Amino acid sequence: MRQRVMLRILDSLSGVEPEKWDTLSGGQPFLSHAFFTALADSGCASPRTGWIPCFPSLWEGDDLVGAMPLYLKRHSWGEYVFDWAWAEAYHRRGLDYYPKLVSSVPFTPVPGPRLLASKPEDRSRLLIAALDLSAEIGASGLHCLFPGASEAAEMASQGMMLRTGMQFHWQNKGYADFKDYLSTMSHDKRKKIRQERRRIGEAGISLERKTGRDIGESDWVFFDSCYRNTYSEHRSSPYLNLDFFLKMGETLADNLLM
Repeated sequence: MRQRVMLRILDSLSGVEPEKWDTLSGGQPFLSHAFFTALADSGCASPRTGWIPCFPSLWEGDDLVGAMPLYLKRHSWGEYVFDWAWAEAYHRRGLDYYPKLVSSVPFTPVPGPRLLASKPEDRSRLLIAALDLSAEIGASGLHCLFPGASEAAEMASQGMMLRTGMQFHWQNKGYADFKDYLSTMSHDKRKKIRQERRRIGEAGISLERKTGRDIGESDWVFFDSCYRNTYSEHRSSPYLNLDFFLKMGETLADNLLM
């Protein structure tokens, strides 16, 4: 018989063993204990920046059997889902759109599971816990960003509204080489791509790939400067910092390609 399952709301993952969390996350780096910890410890996703963690977790004795990344937010920055119109509509009606609860991986529009549990009853309990928390604290609602299709169906069954977006994903369909990949395109597209690649070569630009431990601190410093420059050119402010990138290099090196 199964032991009694207890619900705890976590304001930090510091007290959770990484192995227990990562067993639930299924090996996905963006859902790993190290990734969330790097975001928190670097200050990128922290109460100071408006990301207040309140992760529902389920425990069977000392075993972590379920968890949900969940943040209390008073803004909509860093979500890659644009709901400013909703906030404006609330404001016009004299209602408060913030705070809201958001289940997501901060600054990361990568689809994946948000109800981290193997048993359907545990996923349901996590979702109900998040909905109850939303009502308890007076949030305008619960938002779950970029869940998988099966989880979206589970959420709809609990009365949540679904909204759909569009992403463009490139997939390697077994191409033998780059020439084989180009053969799937029209003549004009192939011609333009070949011209662009030729100009890169003529400009003396070379590409170097580094993985894992081969990525050193100087590489991260250069990467961080490029990252910040990109945001500056688009008149925006970056969400991540060098400390985060360095922590990633320390704890998630096997998942990295630069």
